[in-house]
Amino acid sequence: MSLRDHPLLYVFLEAHDLAAQRRFLESDAGLPVLETDPDPRHRHGVVKYEAGTVILALNLSPASRFVPAADEGLTMVFAGGTEPRTDPHGHRYLLGAPGQPVAELRLRVDDLGASVAFYRDVLGLECERSAATATVRTAGVPLVLEQGPSGRHDTCLLVFHTGDIRKLRDELAGRGLRYSGRDVGSKKIGWTIRFTDPSGHRLCLYEPSEAALRWDSGRAVRAILAGSR
Repeated sequence: MSLRDHPLLYVFLEAHDLAAQRRFLESDAGLPVLETDPDPRHRHGVVKYEAGTVILALNLSPASRFVPAADEGLTMVFAGGTEPRTDPHGHRYLLGAPGQPVAELRLRVDDLGASVAFYRDVLGLECERSAATATVRTAGVPLVLEQGPSGRHDTCLLVFHTGDIRKLRDELAGRGLRYSGRDVGSKKIGWTIRFTDPSGHRLCLYEPSEAALRWDSGRAVRAILAGSR
């Protein structure tokens, strides 16, 4: 088993100024809100946005987590995007007309060869490599690996869906994947386990709970899953 048939479902972005981050995503990027969490005790997935075959979600973090000079290692490219933009928290984008879906996710990696080997041989994803980049095919939005300093990678999280997280966890462990935690974590949203790529970019496996699939965001999740089959 590999990640080949498992869509890249979520991109979580950390933010400390929720109002400023919402203005950027809703006005500049023109993304429609899928769901908001009114409970002030919750800090994860407080706002979710529909962005084509992926969902963008905001997590709340303290301002001390953000170093102004740090350069983000992820660039989100929207369909037709040619305008480089950076949001108030340093997340990077190529924007086109407002309301366009995310077309690809670009990750800067320290060692392109090691990264291709990880995504291809450990995660089992198809990779097409050129001299300075490699396109990683997922069952959704593609990843484009770019050779260069990986930069900041602790303020975003890429999440792959799975229907049986323990089975996939064990299969990928057999291919050499090492996880950040010792076991699968359980929450109201479902079950998760995290890992990193060779450059330190954070990734996650996620099995949604039945309750989560009944939320407004669950409708978008179900649509993404249906389109990936």
